[in-house]
Amino acid sequence: MTMDITFNVGGAAGQGIDKIGDLLTQIFVKAGFYTFTIKDFESRIRGGYNFTQIRVSDIPVYASNDEIDVIVALTRAAIVGKRDQLVENGVIIFDDSIDFTELEQCHLPLPLEKTAKEVGGDTRMTNSAALGAVLSVLKYPFEMASEALEAIFQKKGEKVIQPNIKVARAIYDIARDHFQGECSHDLSTLRGGPSEDKLVLSGNRAIAFGALAANVKWISSYPMSPSTSAFQDIVSVAHTLRIGAFQTEDELASLTMAIGASFAGARSMVTTSGGGFSLMVEGLGLAAMTETPVVIYNAQRPGPATGLPTRTEQSDLLFMAHASQGEFPRILLAPKDPLEGFNITVRAFDLAEKFQVPVMILGDQYFADSVMNIPRIDVTGIKIDRGKLAPRGSDREYKRFQLTEDGISPRAFPGDVGKIVVAAGNTHREDGHISEDPNVRNEMVEKFMKKTPQILDALNPPTLEGPPDAETTLLTWGTVWGPVFEAVNILAADGVSINQLHFSDVFPLKTERLMAIFAQAKRVISIEQNATSQFARLVRMETGLNVDKMINKYDGRPMTAGWVITRLKEVGVQ
Repeated sequence: MTMDITFNVGGAAGQGIDKIGDLLTQIFVKAGFYTFTIKDFESRIRGGYNFTQIRVSDIPVYASNDEIDVIVALTRAAIVGKRDQLVENGVIIFDDSIDFTELEQCHLPLPLEKTAKEVGGDTRMTNSAALGAVLSVLKYPFEMASEALEAIFQKKGEKVIQPNIKVARAIYDIARDHFQGECSHDLSTLRGGPSEDKLVLSGNRAIAFGALAANVKWISSYPMSPSTSAFQDIVSVAHTLRIGAFQTEDELASLTMAIGASFAGARSMVTTSGGGFSLMVEGLGLAAMTETPVVIYNAQRPGPATGLPTRTEQSDLLFMAHASQGEFPRILLAPKDPLEGFNITVRAFDLAEKFQVPVMILGDQYFADSVMNIPRIDVTGIKIDRGKLAPRGSDREYKRFQLTEDGISPRAFPGDVGKIVVAAGNTHREDGHISEDPNVRNEMVEKFMKKTPQILDALNPPTLEGPPDAETTLLTWGTVWGPVFEAVNILAADGVSINQLHFSDVFPLKTERLMAIFAQAKRVISIEQNATSQFARLVRMETGLNVDKMINKYDGRPMTAGWVITRLKEVGVQ
C-alpha cells in the first residue's frame, strides 16, 4: 500500500516553523521518499498564524494534500487552525505550556521547549524536540532519524549534533510513553523508500541555479516578495563567480541597469513581482526598441497594488504579454515545478540572445516557496548560445540594426575594436541613428515581426498527459500543473475519460496540438489561478477557440487535487 503522509507545522512568525519543516523534509528525503512542501505565511515579521505543510510519499507527489495526518502546533491558533483537516486517527502535538483544554484522544501535549532547555541547554533545539515527537507517534525507527540528524548538522560539528540528537531522543521516549492514541500511520518497520532524488529545491532557488548555469553576469533587483530569495541566492555567490549584482533604488532602475549591462555584453536579468514589473514597463520597451536581450523573472502574487504580498496567483499573464506601448516580440515562459524552472531559466538566456528580445519567466508564490526533491541536475551538457555575433575585427561599416532575412542583426558591443555601436530608444536606421522616415519605420517594424515565426519554431509545444482521444481535456499553464495532474490520474483510475493539455511556453502561442485536441475533445475546461481565465482568453485571441467551462481560484491559496476534483464534479465531470 502506498505511503502518503502529510505533516502541518504551525505557529507564529519567528518560532522556527520552517526549520521543523526542513528537518522533516530532509529526514524523509534521506530515507528515500518523495516530498512536497508548501509554506503559508502572513505579511508580517513576527506573530500571526503561519504554517509549513510537508507531504511525504513513496511515489512522486506534485502538490499538497487536503487531509493532514500530524499537526505540530507551536501556538494555540495553530492547534485550531487546521484541526478540521485532521484525518481520523490523526495527531496534534503541541507544547504543554499552551493553554488548551479541549483535549481529544489524539491530542498530545509535550514539554517541547522545557526538554530543549534541560537536555540540550538551548530552547532553539525545540525544533529537534518537535521532530522527535513526530517520529515517535509515527513509530519511526529512531536510529534512522539519528543518522539523518548527524548528516543535517554535520557542518556545525559535534557540539551541535549530539545535543540535538539527545533532545530528539528524550522527547521521542516521552511521547512513546505518554501517547495513548493510534496514529493513522505506523512506520515501525520502515527501512527506506525507492526515491533516489536527493536534491531538495524551491522554485526560486531553481531559477537562481538556472541563471548561474546559464552564465549570468549581471543581476539587478529592487527586492520584492516573493521573488527576493532568487536574487539573494545569486548575490550570495556573485563575488566568487564574478557576477555584477546591485540592489537598486526602484524597479525601473533595476531593469534599465540590466539593459545597460546586456548592451555592454553581459548576460543580464532582473527579479521582481507584478507590482515591480508594473514599474519596469517603460524599460521593457527600451529593451525591445534597442533589441537588447534581457531576462525578467516575475514571481506573481495577487494584486492589484500591494494585494496579498505573500500569497499566490497567476494574474499577470495578459499584462506581461502586452506590456509597454507599441508592438514587438517577446517570450513568456512559465515553469510547472523546480526542475523545469531550472531548465527554463537556462533556455531563457539563450532565447533572449538568439532573438534579441526580452524573455519573461512567470513564476508565482506557490512556485517560488514550494520545495520538492528532484533528480540531481547534470550541468555538464549545458551549452551557451549567444546568438548571432558580429565577427571580430575592424568594421567601419558595422550596423547594429542591419536588415537581414531573418530580422536578427549581428551583435557587437561598445569597446569592440574597430566598430562603432549606436543604439537609440527612438525609431532608428540600420546604423542606430534616429530617423522619422516612414520607410525606415516600416523596415524596422517588419524587422521585429520577422522574428515571431522563428520564435514559435524554437518554443516547446504543450505536453499532453493522458489518452489523446479523451472526452474531457483540462487546459492548464504554469504551476497549476501539479494538482491538476494528480487530479487527472485519480479520475482516470476511476474510469473517467480525461487528459491534461499543459503549456509551459505560453507566449507566443503554439497552436498546432492545441487545435487538434480542441477538435476531438467533447469538452475543454480551463483551470487557472486567477478570476478571468487569462490563458483561455489568450487562446481565444490567437485561435478563436473557446473553452467549454472555466474553473478559477483566486483566494491566494494554492490548489490541491481534491479541490480540483470537487470543482470538476460541480461542472459535470464524473
